Amino acid sequence: MPKRKFANRRDWERILQHRYAQMEVHDDRFSGTVALFQIDAVRAPQYKMHKGEEFIVADAGYSWLQYFPDDEPFGVTVMFNDEGHIVQWYIDIVEAIGYEDGIPYMDDLLLDILIFPNGDVVRKDEDEFEEATVAGELTPELVEQGWRDFHATLDRIERRDFVYFDLANEHYTELKQKL
Repeated sequence: MPKRKFANRRDWERILQHRYAQMEVHDDRFSGTVALFQIDAVRAPQYKMHKGEEFIVADAGYSWLQYFPDDEPFGVTVMFNDEGHIVQWYIDIVEAIGYEDGIPYMDDLLLDILIFPNGDVVRKDEDEFEEATVAGELTPELVEQGWRDFHATLDRIERRDFVYFDLANEHYTELKQKL
């Protein structure tokens, strides 16, 4: 049931041209892979809504900085606009993180958390997770793991014990230079 998401977004038809870079980071703040997906041309921008306002998450000039941690129950995508400003943090609760042909991926468990620069935190797709649970698409172990990891991650965000807030601009700048 988990949906596999690759860092290089290899099957994203909206994107006409892109560049990609990744690096391994192992220090006292983060251990894992950090990837940058730089969008150069699109069929059409991708819009989302928050509090009744439309905003863009993918367009020419936008970048998605993605974290694939070695020992966390989630992956993090930090979306930057064409001026290098953060649009949102998108946290996917995952069953697992792995690699195929050197490219990291996450097996998404549907439960997501969005964080906006103004501090708003949005819990996302709890209904989809419940529907998958009722339909028997998730094992009881995955259901328990998903809810446990979702609530533990929300607690960390609320306590500001979430290192990705501090790392995003630094890693974005470093990977932009590698493109």
